[in-house]
Amino acid sequence: MEDFIFRALLAAIGISIIAGSLGCFVIWRRMSYFSESISHSALLGVSLGLVSGLDIHIGLIVVGVLFATLIVALQQKDFLSNDAILGIFSHIALSLGIVVLALVGGTNTDYFSLLFGDILSISNQDIIWIYTILILVGILLSIFWQRLLLLTLNEELGVASGLNRFAYQLLFMLMIALTVSVSVQIVGVLLITSLLIIPPAVARVFAGSPVQMVFLSIVVSIVAVVIGLNSSIYYDVATGPAIVIALGVLFGLSQLFTNKTLA
Repeated sequence: MEDFIFRALLAAIGISIIAGSLGCFVIWRRMSYFSESISHSALLGVSLGLVSGLDIHIGLIVVGVLFATLIVALQQKDFLSNDAILGIFSHIALSLGIVVLALVGGTNTDYFSLLFGDILSISNQDIIWIYTILILVGILLSIFWQRLLLLTLNEELGVASGLNRFAYQLLFMLMIALTVSVSVQIVGVLLITSLLIIPPAVARVFAGSPVQMVFLSIVVSIVAVVIGLNSSIYYDVATGPAIVIALGVLFGLSQLFTNKTLA
């Protein structure tokens, strides 16, 4: 196996584990629009990384965390509805990212790969970033699983039990921001949300418990990225869209087995 293909496969599996597990909470909490808003800020993060001379991943994390914090803070004020806040941030972030990137990006900047991913350009340093985030998210989920699940499935009971809704909401959104920061090269800025919502949507059809849903979501995500990666190499098409198409096919097939209503 060629080195670049092995790195791409390793990166895809790591991202699948992260996105597959956190994506279940996105589905349960009906937060797909939030993940899309954070993903749109990724272009601004890339611009920050280029301007500062730091690693692009640093810029992605800084901008993602900043936007997630601002969104959570504004949601606590109850001044605007959640969808209005997310819509405002989504479009502002995407527009700022495009403008700043146009100003600081050189002729060698591959805009297509930023928008739709270029998994075959994954480096060893990218692998380290992905699995560092995987370990961090895994530790946080293992520690706070019961509390996050309680606030997700029954927020009133969780608050009555003494849990700080704001703190755990911020924690979850920061994990989403970290996930987005390492997913840009896999499927690109415009397609990141698909990795977070389609695998859990497929898994929900067959799962009988939250833990089963997380496990099946990870499996579905890994299967889709492997199929998409192979299709990309074989047919010489963009990897990100190929992965999303594979996810779409799996979602369509899953609907043949049940009449459950998805959230």
